[in-house]
Amino acid sequence: MVMQDFTTQTKALIDNLKGVCTSYGLGNDGNEFKIITQVFLYKFMNDKFVHEVKSIDAKLKTADNWEQAIAGYTDAQYQLLLMRMSPDSAKLKREHYLSNLFNQQDTEDFAKLFDDTLRNIAIFNNDIFSVKTGTGAKITLFDNELSNYITDSSQRDNFCKAIVNQLVNFSFEQIFNQKFDFFATIFEYQSNGVRVNLNINVNKS
Repeated sequence: MVMQDFTTQTKALIDNLKGVCTSYGLGNDGNEFKIITQVFLYKFMNDKFVHEVKSIDAKLKTADNWEQAIAGYTDAQYQLLLMRMSPDSAKLKREHYLSNLFNQQDTEDFAKLFDDTLRNIAIFNNDIFSVKTGTGAKITLFDNELSNYITDSSQRDNFCKAIVNQLVNFSFEQIFNQKFDFFATIFEYQSNGVRVNLNINVNKS
């Protein structure tokens, strides 16, 4: 029942993200799938990182606010924490957190901050985290500026804000201790009448 509920919630998130794309003129657009896939993976990486650092440091797991607790780490302590993570897990700098984007969504040029964050995560994790197509071809994560898919530049900040506000209301943390490959269900959906399949190469603990 837990997994069934989680799958339902995940599909609802995908539908909500598609709704955002539709609101900004990208409904059933070929770029809609690219946007949803990349922001969905960003959310997955963010939550997987949270899950893993909590499993490494009991103080973070028991803290009322893990981000306030980790903010007290020195740079050296933070680097040591990253080194203790699984070599196959995506690593984030503090400025990469979804909460950081959420807290800065009213800043000027938010779309640029959003795009830069995803691109920097891709660079930081280039050797350990990737997406592969069904034929095995590797796709670089977050290699495009997603906001540029919005042709009206005056709407790009609002579009990125809408995306972030959908992501913060959902969490993957509950499924990382369970052996369940839900990507096949999530990433098979109709786009312009064509079924799209992605095999996601991630570390599921």
